[in-house]
Amino acid sequence: MPYILKDKVQLYYEYESAHTPTEHTETIVLVHGIGFDLRGWDLIVPYITRDYHVLRYDFRGHGSSDRGEETLADTVMVDDLNYILDYFQINSFHIVAHGAGSIIALYYTAANPGRVQSNALLSLPLFISMDTASKYTSYRKALIGNSMYALADHVIPNVTLLARDTPEINKLYEAFAKVTMEVYFEVLEFFLNAHSEIFEMFKKNTVPTLMLTGEQDPIYPPYLSGLIASSSPGCRYMIIYNSSNMVFYDQPEETYNQIKRFFENRPAKKTSIDPLLQNLHSDFLNLVDNNAAPAVQPAATRLSIKLINQFQVQLDGDPILGGWGRRNAKELLTYLLLNPSVDRDRLCADLWPDMDITKARGLLRVCLAHLKQLLQNDQTRVLHIDKKQISLSSAVDCDLTDLLETIKWASVQQELSYKENIIQELFQNVDGNSFRNLDRDWNMTLRIRTEIQLIDIAHKMAAHLLAQHKPLEAIAYLKHVILLNPEEHQTYEQIARLYEQCGNGTEAQKWRARAAHEVAEPRSTYTTE
Repeated sequence: MPYILKDKVQLYYEYESAHTPTEHTETIVLVHGIGFDLRGWDLIVPYITRDYHVLRYDFRGHGSSDRGEETLADTVMVDDLNYILDYFQINSFHIVAHGAGSIIALYYTAANPGRVQSNALLSLPLFISMDTASKYTSYRKALIGNSMYALADHVIPNVTLLARDTPEINKLYEAFAKVTMEVYFEVLEFFLNAHSEIFEMFKKNTVPTLMLTGEQDPIYPPYLSGLIASSSPGCRYMIIYNSSNMVFYDQPEETYNQIKRFFENRPAKKTSIDPLLQNLHSDFLNLVDNNAAPAVQPAATRLSIKLINQFQVQLDGDPILGGWGRRNAKELLTYLLLNPSVDRDRLCADLWPDMDITKARGLLRVCLAHLKQLLQNDQTRVLHIDKKQISLSSAVDCDLTDLLETIKWASVQQELSYKENIIQELFQNVDGNSFRNLDRDWNMTLRIRTEIQLIDIAHKMAAHLLAQHKPLEAIAYLKHVILLNPEEHQTYEQIARLYEQCGNGTEAQKWRARAAHEVAEPRSTYTTE
């Protein structure tokens, strides 16, 4: 694999020459966004190499590049790119960058304006105000707190229109799987703290710059990106239709055509604007210059629920400690979490199937009043209740729903090698009693299905590790099978044989003895509190 060694840090790159190069052929440098890697450019590179040489690389902590020990900030990112360019003796080039890579491009251009001929910034991650940027960053940090997969499952469906479970989408999940929480936090925190500086740098930029945004980008929609672009006099702004945030993924050919047209026809110096028109524009432009924005509604209360191995509820980080054992509060909240919008009568039928519907409706009113009091619903509005429907706010974090999403993703992926860390994290806090809060008739099916899926994933990981000649690591996954289903007797014997292969006869005997004991005195798999 092509690496450049810089101060003991390996930086991965790929360089491709143009199809029909001449001595005048120019180079385009591609800089990916946070969480992604250079593979994200695969769809557009074949178009670029028709006319340009291409240099792309994984920046630190992403893809196949090392993280290193230095703080991940602008100076390190700029210095790394300089080092790679000097290695190839590339002194003049264009930059095409996506997302946070556009910020690296801006820092690089500000430090080396003579080397950069022009920039194409795809979905530049700037907001009108620091407050807005902080809120979006806080939301992403909340997702990371649960798992990198939860973050990926928020970001990826919002950056491309391509269908799930396609090779192109899987490639993006693979990229996220290679980034640690620490790296993502660090880069995210740097960009947030430097947001005002980056905005000023963009406004003062004099290098010819093209800014592209996707027509259907939900993160940085065209109206926002157009407003941002208007703050930089040298910036040309265009929309790529039938595209989301990753315009080069959804519409690679059209994206390249716009970039090529811009690079080959640098904008001429603008003619003077009529003074009257300039005055008409000034009020609008002052919105951007002053970082002004319309009043923002207070952020929604964030409800956090833990159901794995414990029961815990928090409102904006403050725990609600008492009252959950009364008036079905715990069961009702768990039901609403797993059924975010439900008809009252269906809820009554599921929770109290043997009760007369009139009595059940009365009981539901009493239970809802108690739950509303616990959740301070007059202020928080996390519950939405009308005569027919009851729904839970969308701003809910839950370890169980995160786990279910991760299981769903892991179950459909065929390639295990790149997702080992995610699966390892999945099993870290799971044992035979992890789902003890799913102990009612209405949620027992979910519990059984979840445990079966985990057992299947554990068996597949064990087989994968055995194929790699890692029997002890395989045993660890087989032990999870036993924790989830003590009656899977053949797994005891499989563990015993693997211990024998490792030369540990004592452990092999213990596991055969456990199997014999389980046959003689079987335990119930579904223990409850």
